[in-house]
Amino acid sequence: MSSTIGFEIGSLSNLVKLKLDNNYRLDENDNLISNGIQGPIPGSIGGLSKLEELRLDNNYVGGAIPESIGTSLQSLVVLRLESNNLQSSIPSSIGNLASLQYFHLWSNYISSTIPGQLGRLTNLRELFLDDNELTGYIPPELGQLTSANYISLAENNLSGVIPPTFGMLSSIGRIDLQFNNLVGEVPSQLGNLPLGMLKLEGNNFYGDIPEGICQNIQYLSGNCSTGRRRLSESLGREWGIVDSVPQNTPTPSPTFHYWWSCNCCTTCYPGEQ
Repeated sequence: MSSTIGFEIGSLSNLVKLKLDNNYRLDENDNLISNGIQGPIPGSIGGLSKLEELRLDNNYVGGAIPESIGTSLQSLVVLRLESNNLQSSIPSSIGNLASLQYFHLWSNYISSTIPGQLGRLTNLRELFLDDNELTGYIPPELGQLTSANYISLAENNLSGVIPPTFGMLSSIGRIDLQFNNLVGEVPSQLGNLPLGMLKLEGNNFYGDIPEGICQNIQYLSGNCSTGRRRLSESLGREWGIVDSVPQNTPTPSPTFHYWWSCNCCTTCYPGEQ
């Protein structure tokens, strides 16, 4: 199918599932056959008040995510918009979808911060925001996603630390944070989680993995270099991590040293020497 989504879609008030996924097609030689569904998601989609599943993944849908998805689709359980051309921001109204269990938004061009309102999605099982252009800190409210078993925020431009509130993710089995600009120590609170997989490479962590994680985890990836790196002292103080550097570590002004080690990583990536 190669089409746009007409405004008239909002009149289908009894619709329970709308699945227009996987219309982006390549032939056996990787030549483009179809872009699939194109154009924006019309705001009229908020008229589908009984909708439980919305799948537009693997198309060429562009523009912004309508606020009406979060304000009107209160029965939504599955929201899959991954692998499209979506831009702008994640509407904070998505946090109103109390029944939502699957929110997939990976491989788009979302460039905003992550709204803390997503922490209200207490029934959410999967949160995939990877491979976008997200900025800012990871909101500590995401620690309230106590039903989540998979969270992926990888391959963005996120900064700051891993929130210690992630220690409240009592159902989590996998966390992907690789290839961002995260700093600080891996919170010891993660050692109490039922984690099977944790991906951390491509960041700027210091210290070592908490013992509890090493004892329980099946797959752990990180930058295993023990080489030292530099970070400006002013930026470090902004993140509240300067004073956490062990006392036996040299701290010349105006920079201080920090390092990353991963003694129990199952997969290592070359680090900065």
